[in-house]
Amino acid sequence: MMSDGQVPQHDPFSEEMDLITFQEADARLYEELARTRAIVQGLRASGPSEELNAQQARLTALEAVTRRLRAQRTQPPLG
Repeated sequence: MMSDGQVPQHDPFSEEMDLITFQEADARLYEELARTRAIVQGLRASGPSEELNAQQARLTALEAVTRRLRAQRTQPPLG
């Protein structure tokens, strides 16, 4: 499980597997968040636009996924 502030690392075995690992998913999501944040920041400098709105909505969705995944992994086991 990844803690807040910790940068996830890519899983070296993910390319050999048919399924993506949690570690690889964390790393890809982290990179996509960083990329989308940079895009939003750059677009904000240009003023309001449809592209800024679209990228901000994407960033909000990515952040929601991050929170949901983190919550799922910190839940105590059922039963």
